[in-house]
Amino acid sequence: LRPYAAKVLMKVLYAARFARQDLLRAVCQLARYVTKWTEECDRRLYRLMCYVHSTYHLRMTGWVGDAWHDVSPHLFADADFAGDAKDSASTSGVFLALVGAHTFFPLVGQCKKQGCVSTSTPEAEVAAARFAMKTYGIQCLDIWEYLLGRDVVVDFHEDNSDAISAMRNGYSPNLRHVKRTHGVCLRWLAQRFRERQYRLLRAVCSPGCG
Repeated sequence: LRPYAAKVLMKVLYAARFARQDLLRAVCQLARYVTKWTEECDRRLYRLMCYVHSTYHLRMTGWVGDAWHDVSPHLFADADFAGDAKDSASTSGVFLALVGAHTFFPLVGQCKKQGCVSTSTPEAEVAAARFAMKTYGIQCLDIWEYLLGRDVVVDFHEDNSDAISAMRNGYSPNLRHVKRTHGVCLRWLAQRFRERQYRLLRAVCSPGCG
């Protein structure tokens, strides 16, 4: 399927970005092999399309039932530890939504392979959180403060207790081995969560990365 793989994957990715973010992880992983396609990729693509064919009824929906002053942006981040079997790299998943008491409207979702290899789940979570905050958390402040006409606080949701503790303090005994790469991410996040514009919350259930 090498001649057709890119065309098929891009069509699925287009739909995934709008209404099927559960497909992002699988599509993005296969897209890495477009220039080095193998028979194993054929089998994975076939399995993906079988899943798509059997889940046409699934749709991502959003609803708005609050006034503008009762909603705020909520940012979710998650990671699959060593999800890539070939190089043990983890994948970051990001989900941004506008949330209120009677509002939950999805804004954006992304899945991206991490450029550094993590040795534990908290490390992978810290890398995913840094990517989410730098790519979406900071950028969304200006536009939502303009649109809502008031100061906005971004609620950041994390489901790993060790990662939460480390991001609040800039250090954790369980991550004392972390050096330059993850250490910079950790201390940068700690500075952001000391600012009034960001609030770190314990996520009961994170949307994940699909």
